[in-house]
Amino acid sequence: MKTVKKGDDVRRVEDTQSHMMVNNGWEYCPKELWKKHNPKNVSKNAKGVSNDDISDNLSDKKKRKARKDLKKKKYEDG
Repeated sequence: MKTVKKGDDVRRVEDTQSHMMVNNGWEYCPKELWKKHNPKNVSKNAKGVSNDDISDNLSDKKKRKARKDLKKKKYEDG
C-alpha cells in the first residue's frame, strides 16, 4: 500500500495503482498525512467494560457472564 495525494485529496492505494496515479499527476506522501485526514471513528460516548463494575466476590464464571451481559447491553444501546 502507498499513500498518494493530489491537492487536498489523500488516498491509500495498492502499489500498482499508485504507480499509475503518480504517472498521471499524483505524488507520493507520508502515511502520517493520510492518518491526519482519516481519523479512526471513535465514539465519544463509548465506555469500555471495566472490572470495577463487576463485584470481586463472584466466581470466574459469573464474572465472565456479567462482563458478557455488560458488553451486550452496550451494543444494544449504542
